Amino acid sequence: MEFGPILRSMKRNKVRYGLIVAEVALTLAIVANCVNMIRDQRKQLAIPSGFDDENILRVTSRPFAAAFKEDGYLDNSLREDFAALRAIPGVKAVSNTRFLPWQGGGSSMETRPLGSKGEMLRNQVYNADESTLAALGAKLIEGRNFTREEAESETLRLRQIFAKARPVGADGTPAEKTSQDIIISKAFGQLLFPDGKALGKRLEDTDGDQYTIVGVIDRFYNPYGWPIHEYVMFFPSLSRNFQGGAGFLVRTEPGKKASVQASIEKALLAANPGRTVQVQQLTEIKERFQSRSSLLVTILSTLIVLLLFITSLGIVGLTVFSVNERTRQIGTRRALGAQRADIIRYFLLENWIVTTLGLALGIVLAFGLNMALVAKVNSPRIEPSLVAAGVFLLWIAGLAATFLPALRGARVAPAVATRNV
Repeated sequence: MEFGPILRSMKRNKVRYGLIVAEVALTLAIVANCVNMIRDQRKQLAIPSGFDDENILRVTSRPFAAAFKEDGYLDNSLREDFAALRAIPGVKAVSNTRFLPWQGGGSSMETRPLGSKGEMLRNQVYNADESTLAALGAKLIEGRNFTREEAESETLRLRQIFAKARPVGADGTPAEKTSQDIIISKAFGQLLFPDGKALGKRLEDTDGDQYTIVGVIDRFYNPYGWPIHEYVMFFPSLSRNFQGGAGFLVRTEPGKKASVQASIEKALLAANPGRTVQVQQLTEIKERFQSRSSLLVTILSTLIVLLLFITSLGIVGLTVFSVNERTRQIGTRRALGAQRADIIRYFLLENWIVTTLGLALGIVLAFGLNMALVAKVNSPRIEPSLVAAGVFLLWIAGLAATFLPALRGARVAPAVATRNV
């Protein structure tokens, strides 16, 4: 075997071979972690929300007329807006809520089971009326939905509470506690009550306010800054801001979204002028939110291709240089009876040794880089099988990059050994 001559040659040219070893090692470490991040991003992009994303519209009303600052006028306008939206052909459900799926954030709070001494658990929290679940296409699997009377009475009660400062007790929390019925997601219920029996249980927040779970929905996923994407609490209330604006979710029948979208602004302005109306498709909001992940996948994919190309180019360059440097040596071996297959095997074996050394170092670097990414940017842990696949890929790439220069070397005629250089 040619191990001896190859190792002696590598020892004489440490820098040349060392650079290729380092290049292979860095390529494996970076490519494996890039693929790991791409897989995670694609997995995130494929997660279903549990909503009817394809048929939902977000409607935002922004008034400029002074009349909208009056509570009575605003309450009447909300009722008229509901009626106008529901009257549009193709509308399946309408809800007045601040919740907007796929916005990349929202509202959150901390709760825990009532009487528990455990840590507070953070969850998303949004208002809902009797039509919110229908407008989202969410499935209620336990308990009951909110009623219209419940949403209106809670809206009035909360308005009265927050119209004046809440008295604060000696412990720094509001002296006047509140109690509300809520609907939560199945995942949040399992987090709070591992036995799976959340319906009817009560929660408390950091202010001592209490909540009774009256309903559980099956699937909820809304990306959030904290890892609480599947944890949500809905409370009954109508939604409006201090300037009199309001937001609606409108769910359409399949195939009717475009026609409904074209009719909404005209219908709302006919009901109550003195405002602007914006209508967005939820799919557009979702695409805008996911565009960052899609861009990251594109950048990482491009980086992988460039690294593999540069590494393959480096291996080709090393082999070409070795062939040119050993032209007379190859001619001598051919003159002494070596076959072309022997010459090709020599250079392939040389590449295999260099690549293997680089891959051995690259395995260590890949896991080290992953540990750093996990600690710094919450990257997923890399699977050993992914690194193994990277090793196999670079072995194949290295051999493929070596083959043509090695074949060129094998074509050196025995007569070359007798020429003067």
